[in-house]
Amino acid sequence: MHNAEVIPKSSNTGALKALTGSLIGLSIFFIPFAVDGDQSKIPLVSIIDAIKGFLGGGLEYITLGVTLLLSVTWIASRFSANKALKDYHRKDNTVVGFLFLLGAVFAALLVFKVGPDWFLHKDVGGLALYLGGSVFLTVTVAGFFVLFLTEFGFLEFVGTLMEPLMRPLYRLPGRSAVDAVASFVAAPAVGIFITNKLYKSGNYTQREAASIATNFSICSLGFFALLASIGGIMEYLPHMIISSFIINFLLAAVVTRIPPLNNKPDTFFDGRPVQNIEEDRPQAGNIVMRACHAASQRASQTGGDVFQKYLWESTTFAQKIVAYILSIATVSLIIGTYTPVFDYLGVAIEPLISLLNLPDADKIAPTVLISIAEVALPAIMISGGEVAPISVFFVCTLSTVQIIFFTESANAMLESDIPLSVKDLVVIFLIRTVLAIPLVAAAAHLIF
Repeated sequence: MHNAEVIPKSSNTGALKALTGSLIGLSIFFIPFAVDGDQSKIPLVSIIDAIKGFLGGGLEYITLGVTLLLSVTWIASRFSANKALKDYHRKDNTVVGFLFLLGAVFAALLVFKVGPDWFLHKDVGGLALYLGGSVFLTVTVAGFFVLFLTEFGFLEFVGTLMEPLMRPLYRLPGRSAVDAVASFVAAPAVGIFITNKLYKSGNYTQREAASIATNFSICSLGFFALLASIGGIMEYLPHMIISSFIINFLLAAVVTRIPPLNNKPDTFFDGRPVQNIEEDRPQAGNIVMRACHAASQRASQTGGDVFQKYLWESTTFAQKIVAYILSIATVSLIIGTYTPVFDYLGVAIEPLISLLNLPDADKIAPTVLISIAEVALPAIMISGGEVAPISVFFVCTLSTVQIIFFTESANAMLESDIPLSVKDLVVIFLIRTVLAIPLVAAAAHLIF
């Protein structure tokens, strides 16, 4: 009798926690509102913008500080016996350490404006520094607030509801749909942060985590607006967003089923193989009731220590991504801006662009592969270049569905515990690009 009384009480507590926490998370990430007549924004973006405004130019110095600190701790971990330092840099080999040091050097030169004009240019070093600070702030803030979606049962609720769709189409758990939405409203690195977190906690296998990270870390809503603004096609922003979403989910159904992703083992982070997948089995009862029960069960296990834990994990995750952005992205932007490397690569693609009946093929072909360096580079390259609107739409939309770019998403994937190599990312980028080109071209012709 005593146990029968305790169970409902625990269930009610879990349900209340799940409802409260999930509503907070949904409000922060998904519900836009206008402040003082301004354009509607989700609270997360408003919080990040407010912090950016408060910090002003100080964000550059914070970016410099975190990259310098990372370099110092990495060097110390090589010579010190301190367990905390060694644990923090356990995955960071000599090559990674070199990138940390290079990022710190570049940050110092850019912050203090030391160096040649071609390096300090706003679309080269200036862009890398801006992206570094913006990504650090976004991932830290969003990575903290995402606990309201991951720790209070929302993932379990959505996962239960989405399971009948996600398993057959993508061979993935239903909760992976939340990763895509988190990327869309915040940043790709935030979606990868969630995926990595769930992978390490035993919710995803290696194959599932790798598939989710490389297929559902969608370009954020803010970046869609940025690309449309750079390309001068803001009136087609809704068309870009809808086209990108549809094409991305079509691509995922294919890419998750072919190498290198389908070759990843179905084993968990701790090495356990998959015995069976309960989610695949039809279960009795109302699916909404089961979803609510799963959410309340998860929320009942959440304690107050998650707030400190998430703040630490989001900050340290962001710190290493920033170092990669300042090092790899700066070099990539230099190569893309000042050398003909990507022009040469565009020569092979130009006939395909012409075959798809897109105007200005010679101008847009070099942009097709350069987005692996930075998602905004293709739009920057053709801005002000007298390119037909349909071709601008093609360039901007294509870059949003290629997923892999080394200024953010690729670096976040490499920094995570998900088993993805540079080779894997390049191959997946090329596969997605080849498959996406005709789909994006078809969308462009339908719209224009």
